[in-house]
Amino acid sequence: MIELNYSKIRHIIFMYMLLPLFCFIALYLHFILGGAFLVVLYIFTIEKLRIVGKSKGNGKIQIFVHKPKSSNMLQVEIKYLVVFAVVAVVWSFLGGQGNLFYQSDDWGCRNAVYRDIIYRDWPVIYPDYDKALVYYIGYWLPTATLVKIIGFIAPNIYLTERAFAIGNILLWIWTSIGIFLTELLLLTYVKPKSGNRMLLIPGILVFFSGLDIIGVLRVIIRWQIPFPALHLEWWCQGLQFSSLTTCLFWVFNQTIVPWLAILCILQENKVNNYVFICICTFAAGPIPMLGISVFMILNAVYKGVVSIFTKKIRKFVFEVFSPVNCMAILIMPIFLVYYLSNQALNNGMSNKSLCIFSVFKIETITNKFIGEVILFWFLEAGIYLVLLYRKYKYDIFYYVVIITTIIAPFVKVGEGTDFVMRFSVPSIMVLAAMCLKYLVDYDFKNTNKKVDKSICVFLCVCLMLGAMTPLTEFFRGYNAMLQTGKIANVCDNVITFNQDTPANNFTAHDYKNSLFFKYLYQEE
Repeated sequence: MIELNYSKIRHIIFMYMLLPLFCFIALYLHFILGGAFLVVLYIFTIEKLRIVGKSKGNGKIQIFVHKPKSSNMLQVEIKYLVVFAVVAVVWSFLGGQGNLFYQSDDWGCRNAVYRDIIYRDWPVIYPDYDKALVYYIGYWLPTATLVKIIGFIAPNIYLTERAFAIGNILLWIWTSIGIFLTELLLLTYVKPKSGNRMLLIPGILVFFSGLDIIGVLRVIIRWQIPFPALHLEWWCQGLQFSSLTTCLFWVFNQTIVPWLAILCILQENKVNNYVFICICTFAAGPIPMLGISVFMILNAVYKGVVSIFTKKIRKFVFEVFSPVNCMAILIMPIFLVYYLSNQALNNGMSNKSLCIFSVFKIETITNKFIGEVILFWFLEAGIYLVLLYRKYKYDIFYYVVIITTIIAPFVKVGEGTDFVMRFSVPSIMVLAAMCLKYLVDYDFKNTNKKVDKSICVFLCVCLMLGAMTPLTEFFRGYNAMLQTGKIANVCDNVITFNQDTPANNFTAHDYKNSLFFKYLYQEE
């Protein structure tokens, strides 16, 4: 039997999220500048550990029902933790980790990113084509650093693909650890009272999704055409709230850390760690970070208002300007300047009249588009939010989910549809966590209210219908095995970005004139 609560595990979570920042600053910046920032990051880490050690989940007055989740210890049998670990390893394997099973189409470019990070010096430069690798590389850096250390000890591994193979096994382990930590955070959030209900945690994590199957049936019935692909989420004019499994199978590098970050936000007692959490997410992906920022900002505003009414505004101000927040904010410009050199972002800035801050473009709004968005929102999030209203109507995060899921379809970054898919990553995780907590807390024996029973039954039906989306993701890998007659169906068609082909989402052209490569890094 092991005792767990949020305060007990969060320092491990923070170190997991912080490690990519260490790798980037130590190995991606100019030697002198990187050394200076490492000193800041070292002091910052010491302060972070000191605060972690002192946190005891102090209570506070709150208008909403959302309360600290770190006060009570959970008694967890080891066998349930073993189940969590097995699910983490198998789920990541089925998503393509380790390069041992089927991989979705997005893996082609991601394998190329990882291979170039492993085999080339950092920052990754392609001098023959006057471009550099500029992408959300943070997630790969810890395992790539280990490969480079192994390569320093045994240089022969670079003569073949052995270094890449070792890197993929390490990445599989790294991803499995991240999923396991996500399960632990869900455990400390929902606090199941029985062992059997703990098994709901991996079940909801793997199978939660919006009701994409209803949208697909609408397409088939309305237009009398077969749905062309084994990817149910593309049913509504380029709009998609990716299921948790879809995120893991397609964009794992932008998924694991944001999951951890938003589940930490749900359980943080104070705002003195918010900027730190934000920076860690920024290294994994700026668009999920924006989604998490909305949760942070609105919750901080709410806490600020409460502090005024309770006459604790001075204490709140000290939380906002905590040493951790002040030191963490110094690191944000590094990643901002790095990302701004990306070619796709620059291409997306061409139509300035439709842009906000020359980055965010507002969708063209028509009556038809509004109608599609309403249907999309209801099937993907709204139906769950309606069912959860009675339980969460006093929870600030419930309303932030509503706000973020409504905003997402109307904004674009560049010319693609990445914003709606990635901005919603934290919102979908919060929605899944709330559904999970509803089921875990539901008293099947002592609830006599017909309304509560009806809501629970309808929620279970919706969850089962939603599970069709991740099941389809799993079926794609099984189908590939049937078609090819082999287990490993790896998508590795790009190999490297050191070639004269467009790769705007992953590279910076004329990189020497970008702020990052001009001032933060100097070529030898």
